[in-house]
Amino acid sequence: MQLNKKTRAEDLDWNDKTILVVEDVETNLLFIQAAISKTGINIIWAKDGMEAIEKVQTEPSINIVLMDLRMPKLDGFKATEVIKNIRNELPVIAQTTYTEDYDKDRVFDAGCDAYLAKPIRLDALLETLQKFI
Repeated sequence: MQLNKKTRAEDLDWNDKTILVVEDVETNLLFIQAAISKTGINIIWAKDGMEAIEKVQTEPSINIVLMDLRMPKLDGFKATEVIKNIRNELPVIAQTTYTEDYDKDRVFDAGCDAYLAKPIRLDALLETLQKFI
């Protein structure tokens, strides 16, 4: 399904999908949950890169990862590299405030499949997720 401005989250049926949201700021998580919950997608939360790696190792149902890049313990760059070594086919979408070309290169060099600039727009989030789901 291709998204357009009229497509809404409730028009998408992702009931059989699971997303791992890696985000250390709870208010950012709440925004993402509110934005995509009407799709029916199952949401798993990891508060840092170490927890994300653990979830990927123990939850084979994860279909996609939404990865914050700036986090305590283990940042999203390093966590993505490890996750891609565990499950190379698992799409990882970075969510970042980085906007410089150098930073974009670093996002892809780490293994991310796409990135979303913060603040995240709902239409961009849904469109990007749809590409990989």
